[in-house]
Amino acid sequence: MKKTCLANSIALLGVCLSIPAFAQENDSAKPPRTSSESASTEVSLAPVTVTANRMDSSAATYAGQVSVLENEDLQGSENVVESLSQTPGFETGDDYGRQIGSQFKIRGFGYQSENRVIIEQDGVRRSVNMFSNHISSFRTDPYLLKEVEVVKGGSSVLHGSGAIGGIVSMRTKDARDFISEGKDFGFTLGGRYDSNNSRSGHAAIAFDSKDSPFDFVVYGRGAHFGDIKLADGGAFSSSSRTQITHAANDEDIKNGMLKLGWNLTPEQRLSFSYFDYNEKLVTTWQTLWHLDPGTNPVHGKLKQRDWILGYQYDPLDNNWIDLETKLYKSDASYFRSRDGNSPVEYKNSDERWGIGIKNRAKFKLGAVENQFVLGVDYEDRNEDAYMNVNGKPSIFGSMPNYYKDLGIYAQDTASFGKLDVTLGARYDSFQRGVDKGGAKGYKDSRLSPKVSLAYQAFDGIYLLAGYAETFRGPTPHETSSDGALNPHYWYVPNANLKPETAKEYEVGFSVDKQNLLGHDELYFKATYFNGKIEDMISLKEAPELGTPPDIGDGVTTRQYGQYRNVSAAKRKGYEVEGKYRWRDWKFGGGYDHLKIIDSATGKLEQPSVDKLSFNASYTHPGLKLTGGVKLTHWFKPKRDIYVRKIRGREYRYINQAFTIVDLFGSWKPVDSGMGFFDKNFTLNFGVNNVLDKKRIHYSNYDTTTSVGRGRNYYVSFDKRF
Repeated sequence: MKKTCLANSIALLGVCLSIPAFAQENDSAKPPRTSSESASTEVSLAPVTVTANRMDSSAATYAGQVSVLENEDLQGSENVVESLSQTPGFETGDDYGRQIGSQFKIRGFGYQSENRVIIEQDGVRRSVNMFSNHISSFRTDPYLLKEVEVVKGGSSVLHGSGAIGGIVSMRTKDARDFISEGKDFGFTLGGRYDSNNSRSGHAAIAFDSKDSPFDFVVYGRGAHFGDIKLADGGAFSSSSRTQITHAANDEDIKNGMLKLGWNLTPEQRLSFSYFDYNEKLVTTWQTLWHLDPGTNPVHGKLKQRDWILGYQYDPLDNNWIDLETKLYKSDASYFRSRDGNSPVEYKNSDERWGIGIKNRAKFKLGAVENQFVLGVDYEDRNEDAYMNVNGKPSIFGSMPNYYKDLGIYAQDTASFGKLDVTLGARYDSFQRGVDKGGAKGYKDSRLSPKVSLAYQAFDGIYLLAGYAETFRGPTPHETSSDGALNPHYWYVPNANLKPETAKEYEVGFSVDKQNLLGHDELYFKATYFNGKIEDMISLKEAPELGTPPDIGDGVTTRQYGQYRNVSAAKRKGYEVEGKYRWRDWKFGGGYDHLKIIDSATGKLEQPSVDKLSFNASYTHPGLKLTGGVKLTHWFKPKRDIYVRKIRGREYRYINQAFTIVDLFGSWKPVDSGMGFFDKNFTLNFGVNNVLDKKRIHYSNYDTTTSVGRGRNYYVSFDKRF
């Protein structure tokens, strides 16, 4: 078979990326691929993880914690962050339920932790807050997602610098996911209604045939989110002296996706995808914390655009080459304005493009089986923002800015019988700076190693251990922010910040067993982690600098603040996750515990809270009807300071435990001649927050009106034609 010029050139690169400096024994060729390769009679409880190792591997043998949610797990909520609330190590907030505002953290770091977590969709990174802690948004569509994978802890080797908290990797559906079994063409129609004032509808057209080298899917969705009823009757507002029962909200979302695929040969594939997200809203200035826009509401527009061009080369008879290349461009922006006596316009943007080349090789060295990943990635990112107050522009000391990141990584997993040894390393070189005359840039490089062990002590029982390092360079916002950028702080620049370096080890064990009692399966994993983050960058109050000047905006509590290096922060804790299936019953649960301590003072660098989750469901085999319950319990927070005094005023932090109970169900009819209601129809239904209980985040004060969303009944359907 003659290869195209494109194939020859990229294949040569793939071979160069794959050949290690040692001899090879390649005595097994790839077996012929068939359409049934991915089929399975029953999905294993131990999920297959891709993000963690950039290889198809079992979560049971990964020396760390990773959780995978499939599309059906995302149907209980219109918000991806909320769907992840039961995931151990993933912490959700108490925001008002707006789509534009969702608090989250992974092992202590989240939406306000710039570049400490990686959020990506189809491998394209997202800046969640875009230089505004007033918003937090994944800018995605839960109905379009095939699965969401959450990797906790440092994962720099394969994914770049900054993943100190972890990774959320979202993967969208392909054409085949919208087509009924046995068909080449399909049309999908679906919708959802929520009693707590939201509704949505989606549709898709898809084609994928064995007889054609082309496949495609076109998808679109529209949704509206209105005023949100708060839990337990709301809360009393000390400022307005009234009982607040609803959070003002008006969000309209339209998003779409186009995917095109072309199988150039049985070994080569070219693909293109375009994702478009548009949100128009009328809300408050601070969407995460403010309830009512009053007489001067904020009008906003939030946009996300992703373009991805991909090429894959996977020769049938060569285990050394499984090459993937990706070229992408991503643009995001948020514009908001407010009228009134002091009109304000504010816009921030995040534009990036990048390229990634990765090759996966499988080979033998004697009796040792190896899975070897080698790759390179580059990203160029630019941020900008402006704000006009009363027609006067505000100057951001850190805007506009640039990020230039180059990474080269390699990782090999060698299997010695019952023992898997993984060795990896990543070299990162980066530049940061502010695009202003005379502004000094910052550049650095770092090598991050990783080692892990997985030993099968008994059948289906694994002992796990790992060590990894990751780092994060200071951002332009941390080095260069200057002035009264919010009501809390007058920022002082700090050009002498050092990079953060995280060093962490994990130990644990996992169980992946079938037929313990007959017709059952158990997956269980427990992990303890302990490490330190050297030179951790944290925003600190700077009272020694005095009192900031009055700029006439009515704020009297503003203080000087500066990003500074903490000598070292210790992070330790444990996470437990388990699943059990017996016949038509399913059970699951998890528990997580975390502490981040300032080594110099011995005090908590930030408060934390333990979380316990549990779920159970039963599916009637004849009716194909499923019903279940989810319970999530947050224990009392752990903190060193329970009362904060600012300019003589006391603020008491929340110190309560909370429990949220959800009910869920689904119906997938058998093919019984019921026309519309056949095996290609799915109905989902449930009740969120059945008991209408409050849920207040531990970072809030006890006087907050952020009590969480109230009880919500929902029903949704999806039909393939």
